[in-house]
Amino acid sequence: MSAKSFELLLQTAFAPENPHVFEGPATAVYQQLEQALRNSRTQGGKAAEEVGFRFERLRLGVAIALIKAYARLADNEGAKDVLHLLLEAVKAKNTREIDKIIQKKIGLFDNLYHEIFVNEEREHLLALFEQTLDATSKEELDDLILEGLEALQDIDFDAPQPDEDDDEPLDEDFLKSIQ
Repeated sequence: MSAKSFELLLQTAFAPENPHVFEGPATAVYQQLEQALRNSRTQGGKAAEEVGFRFERLRLGVAIALIKAYARLADNEGAKDVLHLLLEAVKAKNTREIDKIIQKKIGLFDNLYHEIFVNEEREHLLALFEQTLDATSKEELDDLILEGLEALQDIDFDAPQPDEDDDEPLDEDFLKSIQ
């Protein structure tokens, strides 16, 4: 897997706007995890802490890309709230701070599943998002980055999305006639 794939996932999820997820380039986040993994083979304790933090930042980046794409498709307030929470968490300086930020508003994740209505693309993005949150290795994140890229390439974000709130009420005379 490459840092470029991670960067492309973020760019595709945010298109046409520019993803301003990290202070530096997204590729650096991926490369920092790779470097921390290399360092952990030769060093002990402190290196493990660094690997954990770098892994969490990459995982947050993948989750942000997937939830951003979902928010673009669903126009779901819950998704927007989770996106803001993840964007806040990605600014944390260590894993404890990330956990503290997420735990403070953990209930926001429950709101993602409101207003889902039957939509295969939305369900797939949420499933990938859940898998990202459960991922425990760089290899799992690599697979999710590729699967996310593939899913985002198949989605036409410009296609009109069915707006469930705009359904016209059924004609009362018609309803009476079928009873």
